[in-house]
Amino acid sequence: MSLSIQEAKDLISDVREREITLGRAPETWYTYENHVYGTANVAQTIATHIKGLNPKEIYVSALLHDICKTEENRVQRFHGILGYEKLIDKDEKAARSAIVHMFPWNKISPFEKCFQMFFGNKKDYDFVVAYLNENEATDSDFLIQLADTLANKNGIVTIEQRAQEYAQRNGLNLSSSMIQEMLAPRFELKTYFDKKIGRDVYSLFHHNLPFSRER
Repeated sequence: MSLSIQEAKDLISDVREREITLGRAPETWYTYENHVYGTANVAQTIATHIKGLNPKEIYVSALLHDICKTEENRVQRFHGILGYEKLIDKDEKAARSAIVHMFPWNKISPFEKCFQMFFGNKKDYDFVVAYLNENEATDSDFLIQLADTLANKNGIVTIEQRAQEYAQRNGLNLSSSMIQEMLAPRFELKTYFDKKIGRDVYSLFHHNLPFSRER
């Protein structure tokens, strides 16, 4: 079973309505849409240059990768798990994107390093570990991981810009070991897809930077 692009967009609209009902200011919603629509546009654009990938399926999966991001703090569970549970009966590939998008190359750190991400829930962590071990990594996984990196609240950005934003938001220095550890596998993903498409991935988007969803 798979979702159409319109059905995926409808799910994003449903999330918007729920969040506004719960008190989110409507004028702030564009930050979420810029990220998920930016991610979807990056993933779809790159997919059109790679034989064997379905750009429509990639778009849907990328659009829905953060479908439960806005509720994880309320529920106190990792949004990837929440997204997987929400999507698994609707679109297995989209559900997969929710699980894998945070883990470049489908590799996950020990629980001690992921403790906060999982809100201390070892059962959810173990589920993700088992899922990554039992499901062979694919180019679709890697593409959504890269695309997730190349879009923020302003839309499509470079890895460097995303890292700068993350560092500033968390009061970190770009040269810190934490930032460098986060950047290394993401630059490797970009290099992987540079080679796959025979050109610099950034060259596909330079005329659109920064991309923003219409408010």
